[in-house]
Amino acid sequence: MYRRIAFILGVLFVSMLSSGCATLESALTVRKPRVSLQGVKFEEITLKSATLLFDVEVENPYAVALPLVNLDYSLASQARPFLTGEADIASTIAPHDRESVSLPVTISYLDLLQALKGIKPGSVIPYSADIGLSVDTPGLGLLRLPMKKEGELSVPTIPAVSGIDWKKMIMDKTE
Repeated sequence: MYRRIAFILGVLFVSMLSSGCATLESALTVRKPRVSLQGVKFEEITLKSATLLFDVEVENPYAVALPLVNLDYSLASQARPFLTGEADIASTIAPHDRESVSLPVTISYLDLLQALKGIKPGSVIPYSADIGLSVDTPGLGLLRLPMKKEGELSVPTIPAVSGIDWKKMIMDKTE
């Protein structure tokens, strides 16, 4: 009788332990935020520099907000690096949310021209971007999420202007 009760309790214990292991394992699995680089585009163009926007989608699996801390980047064209650096960012992704974030990087034309000699306005250049987004995760601390993207960028040109007919020009008005 005691053996039978002990056997039944043993079977119950083993079955609870085995089903509990799966539950325990899933509870102990560390979830990490996910990122993907959606694209790169020009934002602002001045006489001295251009600002590129890296559009990054960030998924926060946590029940608390996820602070974005830092962005490190390296851009290359035809296996020649032409831009590396870091950008401090101050943004937060809401709990259990997915959000697109635009991360700006400013490029000096002088630095770019020295790195990519022979590139002319209006040309299309292939690029390879290696980007790391650092986030401050609960439990894991600072975590770098790597991303890669390859594509092409069109180098902006100065638009040609022709056929301007000045009818009247005074201090506060031009026709």
